[in-house]
Amino acid sequence: KALPGDDLLAALDLNLGDPILFYDVDAAQLRVEQLGWVRKATVERQLPDKIYVNLQERTPIAIWQRDKSFTLVDSEGEVIGGDSVNKHGHLKVVVGDNAPENAANLMRLLAEAPDLEARVIAAVWIGNRRWNLHLDNGIDVRLPEANPVGAWAKLANLQKEHAVRAKDITAIDMRQPDRLVVKMTDTGAQRLLEISKKVDHET
Repeated sequence: KALPGDDLLAALDLNLGDPILFYDVDAAQLRVEQLGWVRKATVERQLPDKIYVNLQERTPIAIWQRDKSFTLVDSEGEVIGGDSVNKHGHLKVVVGDNAPENAANLMRLLAEAPDLEARVIAAVWIGNRRWNLHLDNGIDVRLPEANPVGAWAKLANLQKEHAVRAKDITAIDMRQPDRLVVKMTDTGAQRLLEISKKVDHET
């Protein structure tokens, strides 16, 4: 279980020797459900001497970065906590106000193209309306506000057919529905210019 045992014990506030009949199970349940990892809890008294606790834990889907702080978030946009972030390095990092609330939609979007999804290491929620994706080789992909699913599918096809993750590219802007804008490195731009001049000369 991901929930730290010390946190759970502190929330239950059980003391050896306390009369079980006076233990407030409702208050204890509320305290336990305030723990970040807990989605739902049941705390019951079982006579003569037991307190039964049943937990439904939250499942992290992303790591939310705020400045230099990192916390886990679940599919409902709830912030779980930061104590176990180092155990979830496989999760993608999301950045921006309200990024947690939109993380589940992002994960569903990325899953439509698994090969390309594996290359995404971080995503920035821009203006509370769209995502910028950061790939593992430094390329930034600017998805549109409208129809990001279509743009993502288009990029996946381009990746298969034309290797859009080439080292000469620094950014791919897909915000315009009728065009794709590619920003190149200085070296890549110079190489393209030289090829263009050569083609013009030959023709």
